[in-house]
Amino acid sequence: MIETSPDPSRRETASQIEEAAAAWAARTDRGPLAPDDQAALDAWLQGDSRRIGAYARALAVNAHFDRAAALGTNFSPADFEDATKPAPQVARRKFILASGGALAASVAALAGYGLLAARSTIRTGKGDMRRVTLAEGSAITLNTDSRIEPRIEDKLREVDLVEGEVLFDVARDRQRPFIVRAGHARIRVLGTSFTVRRFGDDAVEVTVFEGLVEVGGAGDGRKQLLRAGERTRLLAGGGFRTERLAPTVLERSVGWRRGLLDLEGMTLDQAAAEYARYSDRRIEIGDRTVGAMKVAGVYSTSDPIGFAEAAALSLGIRAEPISDGVRLALP
Repeated sequence: MIETSPDPSRRETASQIEEAAAAWAARTDRGPLAPDDQAALDAWLQGDSRRIGAYARALAVNAHFDRAAALGTNFSPADFEDATKPAPQVARRKFILASGGALAASVAALAGYGLLAARSTIRTGKGDMRRVTLAEGSAITLNTDSRIEPRIEDKLREVDLVEGEVLFDVARDRQRPFIVRAGHARIRVLGTSFTVRRFGDDAVEVTVFEGLVEVGGAGDGRKQLLRAGERTRLLAGGGFRTERLAPTVLERSVGWRRGLLDLEGMTLDQAAAEYARYSDRRIEIGDRTVGAMKVAGVYSTSDPIGFAEAAALSLGIRAEPISDGVRLALP
């Protein structure tokens, strides 16, 4: 039984909340809730601000298993040469969410789950994350300050990444390859999981988690076929810079789904630029010497000041408050 009204004198532990969230997610996974059950879910979510996030995470776990079933396992480079074979029929779950009122708005703001229309513009604000599900079964998770324009039709699956960073979990369909356009880059898959990020200098970075991804540049005809665990940066002037990532690095690269930012090996200049994507609280760098200092670790995307203070302590520099953030400077 799912507990909906715990003793108000006893604060639930995080573990208890996660267990209850998993139970609710499993129930919604089986189909629409009865009115009484829906009311109970609404009441449970409203009872503690931590529950909305836990419920979103539980839905994401279920989506991962759906994705694994949709992707399949028998996939080879030859599949890019023959996209005419019939696709296997896979039953795909549609996300069922609480509806109406402030509760639905809260869930949408924190998790962003929902069924996406065939033609839409989807965006996130600074510091926000949103997950949407396409009608054909693929799921898309937008990181902070991102915008996509999907076009899903009978013979077309295409998404323009206008700005930002997106995780694609693509349902396999041999008859309709899935195309992502990001500036001068064209990414083509049949069914897999990968991220695409656009940079201010027009470079595009693609990281592959499952399956195969074909990456090409517009106009020059050059292509690269990436496998799971590989990342490439398609440079603005042409050419690829490809590397294989350790499993831990691969996982940390999408830590933003959990509100985490991997700054391992970055300079303070680079770390400040990363935080500028997530927050209006500014990290000002005092001079080139400070900006070139290297940092390490994983930090909260929502706490640039906390990161700056921790970096100052570890690097022996000063963190000075300013009107819109913090300034890092030599002692």
